[in-house]
Amino acid sequence: MRVQSSLLLATGLLAFLACGGGGGSSTPPPPPPSAGAFEGPWNGTLVSNTGGSVSATALLLASGEMRYVASNGIQAVGTLSASGSNATGSGTMYAPTGYVFPGNVTSLSYALRGSGTGGSGLSGTYSSAYDSGTFAFTYNAGAKYASPVVLANVAGAYASTVTSSGYPISGRLTSTGALSGSDAFGTLTGTLTAVDPAKNAFRVNVTYTPTGQSARTYAGLAFFDFSYSPVRLQVQTTGVAGQFAAELQLVGP
Repeated sequence: MRVQSSLLLATGLLAFLACGGGGGSSTPPPPPPSAGAFEGPWNGTLVSNTGGSVSATALLLASGEMRYVASNGIQAVGTLSASGSNATGSGTMYAPTGYVFPGNVTSLSYALRGSGTGGSGLSGTYSSAYDSGTFAFTYNAGAKYASPVVLANVAGAYASTVTSSGYPISGRLTSTGALSGSDAFGTLTGTLTAVDPAKNAFRVNVTYTPTGQSARTYAGLAFFDFSYSPVRLQVQTTGVAGQFAAELQLVGP
């Protein structure tokens, strides 16, 4: 019961940024979603109408695509549609590995509406089948989103500070973007490929293989957070098996 309650509070957390939709058959289709001035990495807090709160780390691409991971392990996937200072969105949130939302489901939809200033702040309201509340996010300038990342400068040994499974991960990133590692129950491999060579945003593919079981594949986004010293790599992915997320800190060469 305590687990489900905490997930209810974090449900809105996944309601932070995502896409709008819809268009009639007799009218031209709407323009593709765009994050507008809200592109980049964000940190924030969501507060449920029941009084609970959670923190979250998010990344939005110029296309409006976004992923976001909460401090309790829930991950949100969606698209942001921005018009000036206003933003609307919708998407899907995923429960942490090994947990479910009320109703015994591992994913559910959410919607949001907010306003703010690009490169500064974004706040508003969110809603889902199980929870509603408010959110407030601040742009993470320390992550240096608008600067290219030289992988050779961030290659080395990494150790997790947070994982969606709750189990510590140790791994290594090479100068070519190859990721490898393990936790107490299996091994992982992956690759990072720059979304835009001029920006700190990467497509990431991860394969996790539990000992004695079939491999599980995930895909999503990642970025390096230079507001930490040493730097941390934020990995946010989902797949048929659910989700895989980790915050990995550079710990050695």
